[in-house]
Amino acid sequence: MRKLIIPVVAIIMAFGSSAFTAKKSTSNFFKYNGATRTQTDIQNINNYTARTDNPCEDVTNVCGVTLSTAKTVGQTPASSEFNAEKANLWLSQQNHSPADGAIDMEP
Repeated sequence: MRKLIIPVVAIIMAFGSSAFTAKKSTSNFFKYNGATRTQTDIQNINNYTARTDNPCEDVTNVCGVTLSTAKTVGQTPASSEFNAEKANLWLSQQNHSPADGAIDMEP
């Protein structure tokens, strides 16, 4: 019986750390990746994608925004949250300073 328990425990541990139980990486930070810094691009939800990290440095251009709904890496933000922040994103770009604590800037 004892000889059977050790292999069974090893198999259970292997499944517990395998890809079968791996969780998707999610993010609340959405990095700006638009082509230009125009109002149209800054306020376009498709120019923001979820990331697991925040690579921004506090300088002069919009880098991204932190929103409360986590999304899978690579996805765009929830439209209702993003739409509520759009005006502040453009204001931040115009003033070269974050309009609120959710917005991060970069060089």
